[in-house]
Amino acid sequence: MYSYYELYRNSKDHVRYRVDMVKYAQKHGIKPTARKFQTTPKTVRKWVQRYSEQKKPGLRDRSKAPHSSPNKIKPYWYFKIEDVCSTAKKHNKRITAVWIKRKHNVPYSTKTILKVMRELDFLPQKRKRYQRRNDLREEKKKYKAFEKIQVDIKYLNDIPEFYGAFSVYRLPKYQITARCVRTGALHYAYAMEKSVTNTTMFILSLAEHFKAYGIDLSESIIQTDNGTEFTTPWNSLENSAFSNAVELVIGATHRTIPPGAKTWQSDVETSHRLIEDEFYACEYFYARWDFRKKAAGYQHWFNHQRNNMYKGGSPAQLLKQLNPEIDIGVLTFKPLIVDTLYRRYKNTFRSFAA
Repeated sequence: MYSYYELYRNSKDHVRYRVDMVKYAQKHGIKPTARKFQTTPKTVRKWVQRYSEQKKPGLRDRSKAPHSSPNKIKPYWYFKIEDVCSTAKKHNKRITAVWIKRKHNVPYSTKTILKVMRELDFLPQKRKRYQRRNDLREEKKKYKAFEKIQVDIKYLNDIPEFYGAFSVYRLPKYQITARCVRTGALHYAYAMEKSVTNTTMFILSLAEHFKAYGIDLSESIIQTDNGTEFTTPWNSLENSAFSNAVELVIGATHRTIPPGAKTWQSDVETSHRLIEDEFYACEYFYARWDFRKKAAGYQHWFNHQRNNMYKGGSPAQLLKQLNPEIDIGVLTFKPLIVDTLYRRYKNTFRSFAA
């Protein structure tokens, strides 16, 4: 003879089993039923009472959770979280429970805040990678041509296939790169030394190149990382020569990315990977002049012929669509070795020091 609890665990219909027990108790009494079903009179009495009050629904299992919780979130904080979520939804922002707790000093755990967000239906599903890329693509389409330019430095002496020519012909060690976020247009020059002086001369010569084609960069954003070739040390109160060149001479805005946020420079970093695979790693070089000639040829091919599926065409095609009045020759920038340009810009550097 199995006990009530063993039969209960193995029963697929718990309510039906309890109905049988109640019917037997109504006919034979509480204690005989307890002996037959191998349980206690208290258990039989409980189900008989619930059946008399609610019939079959009363025989269902009830939640053991407390009816009230002393730690339940107070109405003020509930509505505060609701207001924060509603505002974020209105402005198309994604927020987390951690952010809400930190930003608004909510005195509850992130688990509690998540529970409230779930009740408010404010837990958007995590977007897949292709969805994030599509969203970012739409954001980049809002820029005008050359409205945002990412600038970075690429090391050339760590490319195994290029190192032989680099050593024999004393080729430049660094590539200073500028890439337009909207069109993907690529402009670069070379440097023997990695310094703020060289990056400053590069951005000044690039601005002069754009100006010759009637392009005004005064409303543009020049974005870089936080390297000392673009910025001063963190404890310095002065601007770097690069920042002064961008903001005082060109009239644009110099913006640095958050520390460690390398994906913010994704356009220019992608171009570094492409030029290494498509140029430095596979091309043969026989002299410094040969290197510069082939570097100019790759830049022309990249800007005029190479199709960018992500952006929807080559930089030249996109520039014609966006600004047909701009001479397409702006995409051809002579890949100089900027170390040789100091005499041209020495007065500019003197003005920064004054």
